[in-house]
Amino acid sequence: MPNGTEAVGFKKRRWQLPATHPPTPDEIQLCRELQCDQIMARLLVARSLNSVDLAREFLDPRLTRLHGPELLHGMAAAAEIIALAIGRRQRIVLFGDYDVDGITGTAMLWRMLKTAGADVRYYIPHRVEEGYGMSVPAVERIAAEGCDLLISIDCGITALESVAKARSLGLKVIVSDHHTPGATLPEAQAIVHPLLGEPAYPNAHLCGAGVAFKLAWATANRLCGSPPLPTTYRNLLMEFLGLVALATIADVVPLMGENRILVKHGLAQIPRSEFVGIQALLAAAGFADRKIDGTAVGYFLAPRLNAAGRMDHAALAVELLTTPDPTRAAEIAQFLEKQNTQRQATERKIVEAAMAQVKTMADLPPGLVLWQQGWHAGVVGIVASRLVEAFHRPTFVLATDGQVAGGSARSIPGLNLHLAIEACRDLLISGGGHAAAGGVRLAHENLELFRQRFCAYVRQQMPENAFVASMAVDGWVEPRQLTTELVEWLERMAPFGHGNPRPRFALRQARIQAPPRRVGAGGTHLQLQLNADGILSHAIG
Repeated sequence: MPNGTEAVGFKKRRWQLPATHPPTPDEIQLCRELQCDQIMARLLVARSLNSVDLAREFLDPRLTRLHGPELLHGMAAAAEIIALAIGRRQRIVLFGDYDVDGITGTAMLWRMLKTAGADVRYYIPHRVEEGYGMSVPAVERIAAEGCDLLISIDCGITALESVAKARSLGLKVIVSDHHTPGATLPEAQAIVHPLLGEPAYPNAHLCGAGVAFKLAWATANRLCGSPPLPTTYRNLLMEFLGLVALATIADVVPLMGENRILVKHGLAQIPRSEFVGIQALLAAAGFADRKIDGTAVGYFLAPRLNAAGRMDHAALAVELLTTPDPTRAAEIAQFLEKQNTQRQATERKIVEAAMAQVKTMADLPPGLVLWQQGWHAGVVGIVASRLVEAFHRPTFVLATDGQVAGGSARSIPGLNLHLAIEACRDLLISGGGHAAAGGVRLAHENLELFRQRFCAYVRQQMPENAFVASMAVDGWVEPRQLTTELVEWLERMAPFGHGNPRPRFALRQARIQAPPRRVGAGGTHLQLQLNADGILSHAIG
């Protein structure tokens, strides 16, 4: 096959095949300085790690390279407001989102403030009954119960009306968020956000829990004065790394730079966590005393935490991560296990119904907008992800009661959902998100018009060939190059995930030597024997 070509292969994926070329000067230098082979050097250069210093920083992500919390816009003001509230014994309420990002961020800041002696509570909205974000009714309830300082976590940057209501009721407000800001910012006393300020924070992709972690860190610095922090606070911040790793992976932000440092050390922290809720979660998911990697978080741990908000109330997950009682933690973890099982069954039913809707379409449109009465609003986001995997179209999946519809969207590379939602703003009750994911609420009567407008926007923005998924191949290899040493080098590139995918290589002229057979629980894996240039290799997938 010609160098640098593309081919459409398995599941109609466009394979992006790399060009072959002699070793470049950068690759030669990496091989010499790192004592690695050509495959590893080429892989590092392809990921823009084309100097020895960059490669070493990537392969050895140290906590000392974390950015200081004071670099975040609004951090100094926020830490000062929190310190004053603690000193005056004022009541602080944390308003967190109901996903893993908001849950873990709320748990971290709650623990830090409790350790500092604060009068602190948390409020998590009900996903189905209240919807996303800081609503005016929620703010009114919080104010009525007695609150002096309201801190948002993983939400609030577009909650102009709610922040204004809080201010009018006499509350001070700190917004900590990472979602895309609008043209107008809320009139809070402080806004902590990685996309604001000049110069902007060095890590534009810090998740909401990452922002909360930095806020907890800055608060500890402000309360304790000059460094180093007392052991109690240092140990607490180290424990928080596990929660930041959960959120960073679950929120699908790029695992490069500072995020890579946080996740690398956070994954190592999870198995040895002293938080009884983490240990109960690991036990319930079957991961007690096991190494935790990105797959374990993305497919086993995060879905169980998310099940609280999807099927019941996310406040349960915050309680799991904050309770000191092992018995209570085990009870919640077992309940979340059952909720996750129920979520999986509900998800399967909705996926089947949504697939049936798509199959009735004469022509597959550039974007999918699907709805049905009775669909569970807590799982429509996952269903949207499944449909994107199947059809490679930006997709909205909405639950409707006949009056109001609401749900979630997932996108594909090249289509910014935040901008797409803005293009339909006049049809919506509310809506927002970022490039890859979003959510909307709208009147049921506007659904068909919304579908037409969204599809027209996608058609205008995307070329026809954008609707075939691509699969990047990192390089060609020969069977003799697949050594244990190469595998060990590749594992140093972990954790893998968004922005740092697991390396994928191609074998030339490889043929299946023997009939493949299903293996594993339920026959979910396929075992092969390959013959490439007379060398037999066993493969599993």
